[in-house]
Amino acid sequence: MDGVGLENNGKKDEIKMPSTAIEETYGGDSGTEITLLLRKGAAGLYEGPARDVRDGAVLGVGELGNNQVRLRVKNVGPGLAGVVAQVTAAKGRNAALIVSYLPPAETASIAAIPPAQRPPLLNLASAATGGDLFNLASDEIDSATEGVKAAAPAGHKKVSALVPADFSQSDATRLGNALWNSGNTFMGLGRYGASDQSADIFTKNRPLIQSAEIVVILGNTPEIGAVASAARSAAIPGQALVGTNNWPQSVYATPAVTGAFIATDDTQSSGLIAERYQRHFNRPLTTYGSYGYDAMAIASGLIRSQGPQAITASNLRNKVGFRGTTGLFRFNATGQVERRMVINTINDGKLKVSTQPSQSF
Repeated sequence: MDGVGLENNGKKDEIKMPSTAIEETYGGDSGTEITLLLRKGAAGLYEGPARDVRDGAVLGVGELGNNQVRLRVKNVGPGLAGVVAQVTAAKGRNAALIVSYLPPAETASIAAIPPAQRPPLLNLASAATGGDLFNLASDEIDSATEGVKAAAPAGHKKVSALVPADFSQSDATRLGNALWNSGNTFMGLGRYGASDQSADIFTKNRPLIQSAEIVVILGNTPEIGAVASAARSAAIPGQALVGTNNWPQSVYATPAVTGAFIATDDTQSSGLIAERYQRHFNRPLTTYGSYGYDAMAIASGLIRSQGPQAITASNLRNKVGFRGTTGLFRFNATGQVERRMVINTINDGKLKVSTQPSQSF
């Protein structure tokens, strides 16, 4: 899968939706199965990101599967009871890959199944861990890590993080590990509350702020402006500020965030399918629609080039990576996605591209 392949794909066949909502199957009737596990909303329909993932995957198998891939969409009802049954059934049908967008507990229950008893899992929801589990979706931790790399391209910087009060311990551990692995020294993590004022934030986190050469701020609420002001109030010469792609745009107008680094997904290639997605589904392409498409592009590319047995953990971890509608990415040894992201800085209340992503790893 690469940008050229996507661009040259001029297929205009209409996507044929199934006649029943009970069994949704797309692509070649005798092709290798890819099982997509989703959860329907209260109205009995796929809604929001789940709907977008399904539709992106449908478009992907229609355009890239070449009748060698069959997408089977399965609804996972509330709770954990049906998860194992769905995975066992997929294994019994010789599915080559499970793709899922499910709540964390359901994703964890799939990951807990020994890899020998299930196909590899490509997870499109929040990051999870487990054997033969691969996380395709990027989140603010990925963005923060890439932003820090841009602020300290050679590493060897002292980095402190300020996160919301409800930031989970598992995410805190993952963030700390990512910052250490980027070649920098992680000084620690401080928290801020929704009602905290700038002075309160600075007082609570003074040692972390004053010892850091880079302060990275995570969160998605307007309070980020106060957090940035607290960091800037230390007036540390040369101290860099790093935000994430989770920051609300309203924060960009805060004077304290001027010059902050923000790493965002490379969406340039998404334009290659945006018009077809709009035409088939009558709504704009979203990030989750792109994830669904790229999941099928990975599977289709491996199956078409090497056959049904090609979807293995080893092949999914290839160091060269994959190029899809969400840019260039690969999976590391723990199954986390690594992306070549666009580096922006905030100037005049707007994101301005500073560095385009590298075209290789």
